[in-house]
Amino acid sequence: MAYKNKALIRQQLDKKLQNFSGLKDSPPPVRGWIRAIRDALGMTGEQLARRIGVQKQRVAALEKGEVSGTATINSMKKSAAAMDCVFVYALVPRDSLEANVQRHAQKYAKKIYTPIQHSMQLEEQGLTSDESGQGMKENADKFVRETAKVIWNI
Repeated sequence: MAYKNKALIRQQLDKKLQNFSGLKDSPPPVRGWIRAIRDALGMTGEQLARRIGVQKQRVAALEKGEVSGTATINSMKKSAAAMDCVFVYALVPRDSLEANVQRHAQKYAKKIYTPIQHSMQLEEQGLTSDESGQGMKENADKFVRETAKVIWNI
């Protein structure tokens, strides 16, 4: 039952995150989102500072902090709200969550299955490549269903 719940959760998150998939390959504006939106609105740094309730120098520091990666989520939210925007924070997978889990399960299965296959070949009990591939796929599926946490150990 837990497997089905996790698979359903991955499916639902994948669907929600589809809206962000175009963003993962496009870098943010060179001077950051705050500066880009502020400039597009025709708002000065002083005006934004007043709307946030901070000194003008703080806006400059915030814009630099965004570009360098040191701005806090809270300061980004406040800046966005002051420009009538919504700050959106998301972790966007490079691929779907389900594909990510399957890929790691296959790597884990290969790590475990390859030495066993090698030993079997030495004892002249080796499997064909089709049998070996099928066995790894079945093990990967089993890891996802029964012991999904172990796949992250490699």
